[in-house]
Amino acid sequence: MERLIVDGYNVVHAWTSLKHLASSASLEAARDKLIERLSVLGLVSGDEVTIVFDAHHSASLSNSEDTVEGVRVIFTRKGHSADHVIERIAYDATKSGDVITVATSDRFQRDLVRGMGGAVISALELERRVIDAEQEMTRRVKRYQ
Repeated sequence: MERLIVDGYNVVHAWTSLKHLASSASLEAARDKLIERLSVLGLVSGDEVTIVFDAHHSASLSNSEDTVEGVRVIFTRKGHSADHVIERIAYDATKSGDVITVATSDRFQRDLVRGMGGAVISALELERRVIDAEQEMTRRVKRYQ
């Protein structure tokens, strides 16, 4: 199985459109838009998509997890970073033989994932892939109209 693991806030702050949405509307709106766009990527690519967000300001003592539009969404528990959760997911995935790609522009995170045998793409490369997937989805829809 191929899996894409996304460092949520790293991507929100790297994509101009999401950064603008976070500052003009809300961080929640930017998260929702990212999830929506990643769901298209997952549909087109067939990859299992997981996005991890930090929840440092949360009082929750456990990670919260949900599936939204086919995307697995994880908020870390209080005191834990998205990096730790991503590392654990990547380690477990590579141990079970899954092919993983982590999307982050965090240099330390990138080196760690590569050391585990995973692939890494930058937040901007992820955006290019999402745009390509959205264009492919538009072509598919037009074909069936």
